Amino acid sequence: GPAVSSTTTVLIRRSLPELLKGDSAVLECAITQLSSSDLYVTFQANGVDFPEKQYVDLPASKGPHSLTRRFSIPKSHWKTDNTFTCKVNQGFSNSWVSSSKVKLFGE
Repeated sequence: GPAVSSTTTVLIRRSLPELLKGDSAVLECAITQLSSSDLYVTFQANGVDFPEKQYVDLPASKGPHSLTRRFSIPKSHWKTDNTFTCKVNQGFSNSWVSSSKVKLFGE
């Protein structure tokens, strides 16, 4: 896609408090340097979107926004070879995928 001038960053990570419970798998998508605009966040397993979209309405402000969205991974996807990413979609043309990937087990 076209180069985007902002320095929006998207990071995916396991949610540590949830990880310690051991009976759930929750991922966090941390997004920084976002402009004020409507957007939605999706999570992917092996590059395929989960159907759930998390819509966010950012208020207008002078500075960039940061936000975190959480997603509970269905047990059907608790597999050692699955890798998870998150993606931010803003407007019709801008999207950012997390630069990192996480696995639920190991690493």
